[in-house]
Amino acid sequence: MVRLHSSTLIAVLRLVVFLALLLWFHYVFSLMREFNSEKEIIRDKDELSHSQQSFTESVKLTNKTTTTDKPFSNKYNLMEETYGKEWSKAPADEYSVDCTVDYANANQLQQDHPCVVHLIQSNYLRPPAPKRVPYQMDHPETIDPSDGQSKAILRILQNKVNGFFIECGGYDGEFLSNTLYMERSLGWTGLLIEADKQAYSRLVRRNRKAYTSPVCLSTKPYPMQVTYNGSVSAGSFVVAQKEMNGDPQSNEMLGILDGSAVNDTKDIYKVQCFPLYSILLAIGRTHVDYFGLDVEGSEYKILKTIPWHKIYVQTLTVEWNHTPEGEPAISRLMEGNNFIKFGMFSMPYSREVVFVQDFLYGFRIFEDEDY
Repeated sequence: MVRLHSSTLIAVLRLVVFLALLLWFHYVFSLMREFNSEKEIIRDKDELSHSQQSFTESVKLTNKTTTTDKPFSNKYNLMEETYGKEWSKAPADEYSVDCTVDYANANQLQQDHPCVVHLIQSNYLRPPAPKRVPYQMDHPETIDPSDGQSKAILRILQNKVNGFFIECGGYDGEFLSNTLYMERSLGWTGLLIEADKQAYSRLVRRNRKAYTSPVCLSTKPYPMQVTYNGSVSAGSFVVAQKEMNGDPQSNEMLGILDGSAVNDTKDIYKVQCFPLYSILLAIGRTHVDYFGLDVEGSEYKILKTIPWHKIYVQTLTVEWNHTPEGEPAISRLMEGNNFIKFGMFSMPYSREVVFVQDFLYGFRIFEDEDY
């Protein structure tokens, strides 16, 4: 029998205790992640039910309307910022409206206003195609049509199955799609947003197993209408009507031919925009595994409208090379909202920056303390 020296025995015991502590911490973190995931799902359902219930109550009192001529001041334009955190328990006549898209735009209704959520659900949201319905792809042999984003995100997420994505713009649902591989091969679902009429008509024929919406993401924290110029070869460009009277050269770069009013044509037409948070409430989902944002220049403004404390996004890719504010501004914004800049892509069709949710942020409570 081999006799261990006392110092050796102590070292072995310390190693065993250390390994046991590691296993315990791993177990605790696993439980916390499960708890947070379940909490997000419960919160999603609660927020959706509150919005639907409040709208049902508010449509009974549609005679009372208000106007908002004063400058917009609330940071995220949420119901709780206007009416307080208990707004859903307040009498419906305090915020009831004539629920039309024109009213929602003119009065800059809150992102989570029951009317806004109802408008999206009723008029701007197409449900996923049933799983039994086959895909209709131009190139079904292409397994992953993305430009590298899908592979990178799935490496971060360890080939997660049954995840949830947002892709804006979704284009035709196949060409350079960041999410098609996730959906077909790993059982993901999600939300595809595309403002271009021709591209969207092709998108809905693909039978994607995800929600689709023919809108643009608002650059303000409220619904708005913009003019879209589909004749610009670079892709989806939108600009608000009130912003169309600036420099002609800048307008042309944004896909606007003139600073004058534009009548709808085949390539130039008006498009309805909603904040991303409004659309997520409409589908009852605020936990997102991957968000791809590629809208040819409006990325920074869109990201500023999102109430990040109300949603959870695990990974994010943002195209930045068309954004006037530049990549550093985007990175500062996201780092200020508890994201870590993970890396950058330089691809044939775009340049993108990758962000990952800083899941350790809540544990850094002593980081700035003095001892």
